Amino acid sequence: MTVSPTVAGKIKAVKLAIFDVDGVLTDGRIIFDAHGTETKFFDVKDGHGIKLLMRSGVDAAIITARESKVVQLRAEDLGISLVYQGMKDKKAALENISARTGLPPSAMAYMGDDIIDLPVLRRVGFSAAVSDAVQEVKEAVDYVSGRPGGKGAVRELAELIIKVQGKWDDVMSQFLR
Repeated sequence: MTVSPTVAGKIKAVKLAIFDVDGVLTDGRIIFDAHGTETKFFDVKDGHGIKLLMRSGVDAAIITARESKVVQLRAEDLGISLVYQGMKDKKAALENISARTGLPPSAMAYMGDDIIDLPVLRRVGFSAAVSDAVQEVKEAVDYVSGRPGGKGAVRELAELIIKVQGKWDDVMSQFLR
């Protein structure tokens, strides 16, 4: 998890981390049962990574093109209040988040996996992709995780941000009491 000094500077400015859902917080699979009930698989370590980020002072948000009750439940479970679902224009959601929080996009990170994420990835201060993202996304970002979506990529990014911002020891001390 080493980054260049330029990328480290971008990470140090991050005050809000935004995540796509399908393919980032999940492995991209969407399962419907015979009654139309949707199921998604979330990694508990990714969720804990988001909680660690929040404990370190970096807030979290979600922007997703799909709408799902499951996503709302997961966001509530993690304490994420900035949740934008059904956003085919993710850049509009980013602008709304900026207006609501007062943060410029340069103080935000975004992790995506597909071409619909490119407008946001190109606008935020620090951009990241999961290891199994499409090639166009991997070529456009500051950082590509060593892990795939839904399998630790978010946790990896969270730890990277916390460590580069010099907050890892403070976060860890909460667990070593």
